[in-house]
Amino acid sequence: MSERDCIIIAGAGPVGSITALALSQAGIPVIQFDAEKETPTAHRAATTHSSTLDLLDGVGMTPTILAQGLRAQYFQYRYRETNEVFAEFDFARLAGETNHPYAVQLEQHKTVAIAQDMLRAYPDFTLHREYRVVEVENGADHVRVVTETPDGGKQNWTARYVVGCDGGRSFVRKSQDIDFPGFTWEERFIIVATLFDFEKADDYRYRNYIADPEQWCSVFKIPGPDGKGMWRNLFPVIGDAPESEATSDEWIRARYDYCFPYARDTAIIHRNLYSVHQRVAVAFRKGRVMLAGDAAHINNPLGGMGMNSGIADGLNLAQKLTAVWRGEAQDDVFDLYDRQRRPLAQKYVQAQSIQNKETLQAKDKMAANLRFEELRRTADDPLRHKAFLMNSALINMAREAAKIL
Repeated sequence: MSERDCIIIAGAGPVGSITALALSQAGIPVIQFDAEKETPTAHRAATTHSSTLDLLDGVGMTPTILAQGLRAQYFQYRYRETNEVFAEFDFARLAGETNHPYAVQLEQHKTVAIAQDMLRAYPDFTLHREYRVVEVENGADHVRVVTETPDGGKQNWTARYVVGCDGGRSFVRKSQDIDFPGFTWEERFIIVATLFDFEKADDYRYRNYIADPEQWCSVFKIPGPDGKGMWRNLFPVIGDAPESEATSDEWIRARYDYCFPYARDTAIIHRNLYSVHQRVAVAFRKGRVMLAGDAAHINNPLGGMGMNSGIADGLNLAQKLTAVWRGEAQDDVFDLYDRQRRPLAQKYVQAQSIQNKETLQAKDKMAANLRFEELRRTADDPLRHKAFLMNSALINMAREAAKIL
């Protein structure tokens, strides 16, 4: 291939790697850049929804994800004060709507590893690590990209198209002056990993949300480094405590004392503090440059919407890039990508993740009780139960996108 005759992908996270895999399987040369020396293993996304598993069937990843991950059929909502389960949802209600009526808990970096392992079979795929994209020139018939190399030098590249999968601070998006409106939540989030067995201690499911007006939290099980199981707790950091305080053993143990008094002596394996945003780019396409995943939209992690919607972006875009590459479609099909993905990121991903957070943290006791009672009635009613899952598993989003022309 000539250097120009390829697609460049910026970012080698789950969205960039899966997009690269779909393009490579279609016989399209791909050059991928990532600024990191290796895939970060910090605790990030871990839930793969049924709609995503259906999509990943198409690139052959789902069997390995199922083999490595934990199958989560249920998720619960509990009161923090009493630990009572006030709503439980069962993905089995989605039988007939999906090939995978469950979610799978698997760490994001392991999903990346699966895609990257599969990509090694394609000679026209190249991944350059520690290559930072520092310039993107969007031309009429090509895109020129400049990368900063590990030795500090600069290198020029040319491609037919560029896909920005380079995260919420996306250089690709900024290089095209694409606005990223939205807001940043007042509180930060901290993820804490522990080996304490919440399932054995109090019959927790693999996915659990704990509601409280003062200190909500969540509890999730993941396979962990050895595949034998590890639990994550997500806590909001309310106020302006410095990072050194919010990540300290004392601060974290105070959260355990409040939310899980029976888990006071558990060892803290990992902690990760970060700010949380809700933003959607005003365009997912500008000329020969496209955005997908966090580069296009970011949201709080409650509900596992971010990685899943990003993978759907990447696979939708890969189909359109393939059609254009083969001469089966014109460039205006990328406007269809924007129409199918951008408004629905607002309608489903943003709205659902914001609603999830507001349900858990409702400050006014009367308003909180109304929210909780509504969620309980939803779980108890078979039709509403299924409708709730159709949204939370992003099945409705996928179907609505497919209808947009």
